[in-house]
Amino acid sequence: MRRRSLVDGRAVERLLLIAGAVRSGIIDALGDGSFLTADEVATRASTDLRATRVILEALAAEGLAEVAAALHEEIAEEGRSEPRYCLTPEVRAHLVEKGPDFERNGLLHQVNKTRGWLELPEVIRTGKPVRRPEGSRDYKTMAAAMGERDPALLDLIVEQCLAYGGPVRDVLDVGGAVGHIARRFARKGCRVTLLDQPEVIAIAREYLRESREYLPEGDHGVELVACDFTKALPGGPFDLVYFGNVYHIYGPDTNARVTKEAFSVLVPGGVIAIQDYVWGRSREAAMFAVNMLRSTEEGGVWSEEQYCAWLEEAGFAQIRVDDLDDYGCQLILAKRPLHGR
Repeated sequence: MRRRSLVDGRAVERLLLIAGAVRSGIIDALGDGSFLTADEVATRASTDLRATRVILEALAAEGLAEVAAALHEEIAEEGRSEPRYCLTPEVRAHLVEKGPDFERNGLLHQVNKTRGWLELPEVIRTGKPVRRPEGSRDYKTMAAAMGERDPALLDLIVEQCLAYGGPVRDVLDVGGAVGHIARRFARKGCRVTLLDQPEVIAIAREYLRESREYLPEGDHGVELVACDFTKALPGGPFDLVYFGNVYHIYGPDTNARVTKEAFSVLVPGGVIAIQDYVWGRSREAAMFAVNMLRSTEEGGVWSEEQYCAWLEEAGFAQIRVDDLDDYGCQLILAKRPLHGR
């Protein structure tokens, strides 16, 4: 009986195979759905022929590419023995055709994170992430990966945010990446201010223009603001301030201060919404905490008690924590009271 391993090494290799095929251009060379020989793929992708043959055979062995059996016979009759390859419909849906299953950047971002995980022994020894050369961070892949999050999750978050408060007209999306949430609020008739770092805002501007949902004036669209939200938030006032996967990047002191800042820019009765992994409630929390350990100075996964303390200290009331069970994360909601501070 074969021994069962602690780790599925093949899954790791499969991820790296896919990433290599994407980054080398092989996936795009096969992107039009036609059956091509290794030589034709290598010509399109400007890759080494021997290496291309090996990768195509591996893609086929993993069920990621099809080999044209009928063409095998035709090729043999012509005195040639070159098989022809085509991506499977599933792979096209995940890596080529932008739709609900598209996850090209998400997979590449996962590989980028893997590089950091290889430095974990040093991180454990020092307690600090390994410093990287200036400009080496792949903001484009990371931001675009956020735009590929499950549409059903994004719709659920927007629905719960809008249902929790009163009428929501003005929304501040803090750390909004390429506008994956902002666009959904805008479709509901909200005026959305998307706030993020300058490097990310440049990517978001391109992304939103391509989707034809970027309106510079912010009239029932998405207005982009480039700044460090840990220093200051736009004055508002806003009906809703949304933080999506932001609190885990920073330590308790910063999170407490930002929560107070959010309170100050909300209208009375306005809502703060925080989507993240909550320690003790999320099945992803422990491993995600390791990810923050290796990539941030003070970030981590915070408990429900910590979130409630930050919110109460800021002046929020009616705190609620919802488990988004299918996705392993939580949505924390609270209101600025109609009267008081």
